[in-house]
Amino acid sequence: MPSTKHVHDYSDGVFARGERSDREIAWERYTTIPMIILSFLFILSFSILVLDDLKFFAPIEKVLTGIILFVWAAFWVDYCARFTLSQNKRSFFRHNLIDLISLIIPFARPFLLLMYLARLRVFRGRNGSSLRARVVAYLVSFAIMYIYVMSLLVYLAERNAAGATIVSYGDSVWWAMETISTVGYGDMIPVTITGRVYAALLMLGGIVIVGATTGTVVSYLGERIQTMHKRKVEDDATHPDNDQHGNGSH
Repeated sequence: MPSTKHVHDYSDGVFARGERSDREIAWERYTTIPMIILSFLFILSFSILVLDDLKFFAPIEKVLTGIILFVWAAFWVDYCARFTLSQNKRSFFRHNLIDLISLIIPFARPFLLLMYLARLRVFRGRNGSSLRARVVAYLVSFAIMYIYVMSLLVYLAERNAAGATIVSYGDSVWWAMETISTVGYGDMIPVTITGRVYAALLMLGGIVIVGATTGTVVSYLGERIQTMHKRKVEDDATHPDNDQHGNGSH
């Protein structure tokens, strides 16, 4: 008998991924946890290379660089394997742009951690409350990751620049916090072109985070109001004598 291929809808996560074949599902079942571990390993190695001002880890810098390159290669293998195993190549390409961007732009790779977490069953669900819970989890995770990574990049670009005001990682984190929250005290600003490019990306990310947070809160409040109204209508329909008794004369 000819084998039957099953197509699975992968739209139950926050980020829709189109359709997956059985072989792609099997690949992700065995690679998700290892790729999450490799993502953490990439973040750790990159952080040490940037923050090791005292050269405490100088003897193993080549090892850390090798780890980063190995993880990069692993990401390429994972992407190519999933692309090969996917049944709808166009849908896969369209719904995995973040994965592809992270392979081209190395500093975007830490955000793949959020993509791999999306594969886990605990981050899936179909009702409104589950969706909002995932959105909140993604927003918080993305904000923390975004601030951390952009702080590293700005610190790397600014720390040795002439006239720089961001001269420590603590300065960079403080600047990133006030920038992404749209406060912008102006006490510290990037002076290099690279630092200002990162600053622009941080501002755009802050707008997205604030907008998504506002939309999530409005959605939650709207659903709560609808739920309370529905319960009141059901109570009135179930106990119609309550209002008459309450409004009648004793």
